[in-house]
Amino acid sequence: MVKRQGTFEFRTWGGKRRGAGRKPTPGRRRHQRVRRRPVLSGREPIHVVLQVTRDVGRLRRRSIYQAVRAAMFATLRTDLRIVHLSIQQDHVHLLVEASDERALARGMQGFQISAARRLNAAVARDRRLGRPRRGQVFISRYHAEVIDSPRRVRHALAYVLNNWR
Repeated sequence: MVKRQGTFEFRTWGGKRRGAGRKPTPGRRRHQRVRRRPVLSGREPIHVVLQVTRDVGRLRRRSIYQAVRAAMFATLRTDLRIVHLSIQQDHVHLLVEASDERALARGMQGFQISAARRLNAAVARDRRLGRPRRGQVFISRYHAEVIDSPRRVRHALAYVLNNWR
């Protein structure tokens, strides 16, 4: 009995190829590209932007402001300070001081969780739902920009504080 080598068939699915991957969901915003966060020395402020899903609705309401403000005070930490806050129609601007990258990541994670819980409750109250709203509040990750010069600090501060105009 003579053994013969079998043939190998290439499959046509899987692997990297044009058009592969999950298709974008219609009506949803594009996510931020994932990139390595910059190294922080603890001396420079950081401008953080958090985008909110469309399901939450407009953020320029008193109940939403109270929810975000309560979340800001609930996430008091020694290694992270939220210095300024500006709530826009569909996103939130923060000026933050963090001691290092880990403190920024943990502090923003805590703030997002606390704000999401409070925002879901506020949205449920505003819409007079019989139950609390559930689900995603913030779109993907936060966008952080390190401010490394006095001029950029002034511009960021003016932008965050006067953006509502």
